[in-house]
Amino acid sequence: MEREMNPSAHQEYRGRLTGVLVLLTLTFIWGTSFPFIKIVVEKIGFIYYVAIRFSLASLLLLPLIAAKGCREALLRNFRGGVVLGLLYFCGITLQGWGMEYTSASNAAFITGLSTVLVYAIEVAMGGERFSIKLTLAVALSTVGLYLLSATENLPIGLGDLIVLGGAVFWALQIIAVGKYTREMDLLFLLFYENIFTALGGILATPFTGFSSLNSLVETMLPLLYLAIFCTILANALQLYGQKLTSNTEAAIVYLMEPVFATLLSFILLGEALSPRQIIGAGAIICAMALSSIGSSH
Repeated sequence: MEREMNPSAHQEYRGRLTGVLVLLTLTFIWGTSFPFIKIVVEKIGFIYYVAIRFSLASLLLLPLIAAKGCREALLRNFRGGVVLGLLYFCGITLQGWGMEYTSASNAAFITGLSTVLVYAIEVAMGGERFSIKLTLAVALSTVGLYLLSATENLPIGLGDLIVLGGAVFWALQIIAVGKYTREMDLLFLLFYENIFTALGGILATPFTGFSSLNSLVETMLPLLYLAIFCTILANALQLYGQKLTSNTEAAIVYLMEPVFATLLSFILLGEALSPRQIIGAGAIICAMALSSIGSSH
């Protein structure tokens, strides 16, 4: 007979399974965000998109903070919230800016390279050991990125390069989430992450142009969807899911994000990848999987 799992091991297994399911739900929601971001940034620009989306999310969270908040909790979670907010602002701003020049599908796959970067940063920080696997993942990523975005004139498009810069900050944000969710209150982290992202966008608005009030009205429904589902709900799911899983387990689940995004971009925007781009996207997914599977923690 098979030996029964002891209660503590069973509880740990259920917790990790719950975390994976939560992150899978999150990944689908993230995938839906790409076509909506593309619609919004083409209408009002990437900075106003960031400022309005995260201001709306922060305002919607205020009643929960007011109901639960106390000065001690606000101070105790401030440091982690600032770090998450700054990283999130850099990631989402570069992603939105890049999507003014590239497709939603390209942006999704390039953002997915944050998975490879998580592993590379973990190696640099001593959390993972360097291996041939990392070298192969980086090589596959490079080939995939070239096939996905290269044109006759440029080895990588401007928009794709900007989104790649955002992927570096997404990788750092994933690692930071893994650290702070085990130490701090999830609701306060969520609030600070949103409000500092919004603040960054608001401070940057004087340096960018704004289309028109009509454009803002036209994008209000997508902005509300992005604020409620892709910001408040998705960030809460990420904070909770990564509390129950390791950074690398989370990165494995995030493999599905560009797949969901590409399918939805085809349905909503009519975007389609060329055969060369499909091969490049496949190479990126392989690199993401290679950098994640077989983690030691």
